[in-house]
Amino acid sequence: MNSKINRRHFLRAAGTLIALPAPPNVPQISRLNDQVLTTRERLAAHMEEAQCANCHRKIDPIGFGLENFNAAGKWRTQDFFGEGKRMKVWDIDASGAFHKGPAFGDYYELREQISQREDDFARGFVEHLIGYALGRPFGFTDEDLANQIVGSAKQEAYAVSAFIHALVRSEAFQKK
Repeated sequence: MNSKINRRHFLRAAGTLIALPAPPNVPQISRLNDQVLTTRERLAAHMEEAQCANCHRKIDPIGFGLENFNAAGKWRTQDFFGEGKRMKVWDIDASGAFHKGPAFGDYYELREQISQREDDFARGFVEHLIGYALGRPFGFTDEDLANQIVGSAKQEAYAVSAFIHALVRSEAFQKK
C-alpha cells in the first residue's frame, strides 16, 4: 500500500501545488490485519483515525485514478488482497475526485483534467525534481531556480528532457 500512498502524494502535490505535511507518528491499524479488504475499504478504515483523515481525504480520492497501474507501472483491471482461500479479487474502480474539485470516472478522465492544468503540473513536477536532484526538500530559496526551469521547459512544450537539462545546467545542481 505504501507505493499507492506515495503515488497519490506525488500526484496530489505535483498536480495542485498543495504541500502536505509529514504524516504524524501514528500506529498501523492492526485491527485490519486479519481482514480481507479492497484498497478503498482499507483506506476508508484508515481515515477513521482523526490524525490520518486530514491528509488522506485529500490524497486518496485522486490516487484512485492511478489504481490501474501496479507498483511497476503495468496496467491492470483487477486487484487482489490475501492468499489462498482468504484471497479477495475485485475489479478496479479508478473513479475519484480532486480535493474540492472536479470528479473523474477513470484514469483517462484524470489524465485529461491534469492536462488542462499543464502549468500547475509542470510547477509541481519541478519542485519534486529539484528536491530529488539536490537531495533535500524544495524550499523558498529554490523559487528562482524553479521559475527558470519551468520557463525553459515551457519553451520546449514541457518535454521531460527539457526539465532535466535545465536543472543539470543550473548552478545549484552543479555545486551540489
